[in-house]
Amino acid sequence: MFVRKYAVRQVVYLALVENQWDPFKKRYQQNRIASLGKLSELEFGNHRIDRMVTALDSFCKKHGIDTIGDGIILTGLSSNEEAVSSSFDFGIYRVAAATLTHLGLTSTVASLPEEAHISGKKVRAAMEALIAHHLLPRTDASERSTHDWYEKELYIPGKLPLTLTDFYRTLDILIENKDEIEKAYYEKNRDLFNGKLDLVLFDTTSIYYWGVEGPSGEKDLLQYGFSKDGKGNLKQLIVGVLMTSDGVPIAHEVFPGNTADVNSFSRIVTILKEKYQIEKVILIADRGMVSEENIVHLEQTGLSYIVGLRMRLLPQTLKKKLLIPLDEEEERYELEFMDKASDNLYVTEFPVSKFSDSEINDLFIEKIKKGKSATFNEITIREQVRKRRFFVCLNPLVKEGTKKKREFFTRVIEKKIKSTPTKEWIIKNGYKKYLKFEKGLSPSLDYDRLKDEEVYDGKWIVMTNEKGISSYTAGSYYKTLQTIERGFRDLKSLISVQPIFHFKEERIRAHIFVAFLTLIAKWYVCRMLNPYSQEEGRSFLKEAANLKAILVDKTSSLYLRTELNQRLKNSLVKLGMKLPEKILFDGRRGKKINHAGGRPKQHSPGQLQLHN
Repeated sequence: MFVRKYAVRQVVYLALVENQWDPFKKRYQQNRIASLGKLSELEFGNHRIDRMVTALDSFCKKHGIDTIGDGIILTGLSSNEEAVSSSFDFGIYRVAAATLTHLGLTSTVASLPEEAHISGKKVRAAMEALIAHHLLPRTDASERSTHDWYEKELYIPGKLPLTLTDFYRTLDILIENKDEIEKAYYEKNRDLFNGKLDLVLFDTTSIYYWGVEGPSGEKDLLQYGFSKDGKGNLKQLIVGVLMTSDGVPIAHEVFPGNTADVNSFSRIVTILKEKYQIEKVILIADRGMVSEENIVHLEQTGLSYIVGLRMRLLPQTLKKKLLIPLDEEEERYELEFMDKASDNLYVTEFPVSKFSDSEINDLFIEKIKKGKSATFNEITIREQVRKRRFFVCLNPLVKEGTKKKREFFTRVIEKKIKSTPTKEWIIKNGYKKYLKFEKGLSPSLDYDRLKDEEVYDGKWIVMTNEKGISSYTAGSYYKTLQTIERGFRDLKSLISVQPIFHFKEERIRAHIFVAFLTLIAKWYVCRMLNPYSQEEGRSFLKEAANLKAILVDKTSSLYLRTELNQRLKNSLVKLGMKLPEKILFDGRRGKKINHAGGRPKQHSPGQLQLHN
């Protein structure tokens, strides 16, 4: 808040104005709070402004209202021509720095051996800046962009001067000590992981690449592959993340862009056992990670798993066994005998051990033989297959909702067939699979195909080889995959990853590592604010990004923070953070400032001490 001149019919007035953030225009706008009268009436030493300040300060003290630093005198500022109102990012950096400290990441990095070309203090400052910048809702997460932001748009008291090279060297130090940093983070936060790591979620995502490839031998990481972003024309890399059942990110690995899921499975399992020295782990993976080769590999390595299956890709014989259509009476009777895992979730088991030998051979063994498993021992594989257990989960509410959507969908297609030329909608909207073409190009609705879809309504299938898992556990654990999927969406949306402009493989890995550390920081904030939902944490990060430092007076270097609403104050307290003072920095300290005009000469505690 500051004073501005404005003219009306050649008469100059003064007004009290305030900067307010416009979320739509993405910038601050000045809003007039009060008019102070004509400039000519305020001049010539009548001290009218001083009396205003004194009166307001007295009113606030009388009614118990906090003023700006308990009556800090703001006279002695430079002229209006010199005064500015530039805003700088401030809150998001404080949150990032405090979070890294609470998680022990700052102390871990501080304990690393110092490099000859960069001090430990600069490494920590650069790391905090990189993670804070990744938390901002920006589209450019490159190190060059972070450096520009650090220099020009970020306010930190006593900010260390950092060059772009300092940021690159920080990346090198972080990736060189990746395993040590991840393991130290895990060991220091065991209480957040419920004390042990016995259930692990794993999934992968693809990150497409915009940069320029480096010399031969430094671009093996970047390959064409199946893009989960629909960017098949760009090279990519694969990121695999491990999380606990509560969604706590614990480790990550980066693979070449053309890595098959089975290879990432193999490597991540080996790393998991070696790094964390875990004897018993249940690995949970989504349907997109499942192949027969993956399953065989897990079974041969002795790892327990819970995986989802793609129902539509199951062999017809197995599909009929697991997804037998029931009429309403039969289904109601069936639900009474299914184990109820939770509200509106019913689970029933189909163990492979109850299948006949011929069914096991036809459904599993022959399929495995056709795969690419290098080490195939039929006797061993047959023993492992018999340990598999299928769980069919049913949510009646989802089933009913899916049925209504399909009925609406059917009406839409019927209407389009009658009224819309074929070319304009068949391919574009993916309706073709529900159509059949007879007598030339005339489409008609395939009602049999739509009827077949009913068998999948509200159902999903989970498979495990863990003997001690109940129906309840299998259904509930698999639902936790929603958490890891949310984490991956964060990795590529809330947390900025792209663009990646590095061409050295280690720098690319380091860039991804910073994004992963940001994911950890984001998870911690959400967990501390509300352990049952991420929405409160997401809203807080947006508000923290809008907490700014305002340069009120350039000549005297006077910085004020923007207002803190009560919700933001409460969140900062929950995170164990100290609320920032209204005045962040006052360069006038120790200078002689005239306080004539009735200002009180006895200062309250915390008030800026001024000299006559």
